[in-house]
Amino acid sequence: MSGVIVGGKIINAKILEQKLAQAFELWAKEDVNNFFEDQFTNNIWYYPRETKRKSGKPAGTTRDIYDLGALYKSGRDVDINLGPNNVSAAWNWDAKNSTGGAYAVYVHEGIGTNLVPRPWTDDLYYPQKFANSSVRLALKRRIKAALG
Repeated sequence: MSGVIVGGKIINAKILEQKLAQAFELWAKEDVNNFFEDQFTNNIWYYPRETKRKSGKPAGTTRDIYDLGALYKSGRDVDINLGPNNVSAAWNWDAKNSTGGAYAVYVHEGIGTNLVPRPWTDDLYYPQKFANSSVRLALKRRIKAALG
């Protein structure tokens, strides 16, 4: 025997697909949402000046982005789409500021009075960042657990 595999077969592929979809759904609902919570509540974001927030609490030059929580809460619910050919997850960060502007975009991109971008979604959006992220490792763990 030369040790060469000349064929193979996957039995019950639908079960495999279901397990992968369930792993993805758990990952999106739990691991990614926990990641986002950390992005909002940990003091990890540089901001060049101290300010007083709407909550009344002072914020230093390294801060969280939670404040009153409206921005965080606007994207907390994930929409899972289990289609016939793919599975996807989407978060809709649609918080508005007091003038009705796209507050989520302002904070994420550093627009207007939000001097510095705080891109809390980049680890999921950019392939290179995802490849080096904790959320990627969490997805791998979910898949490994689902497949036994």
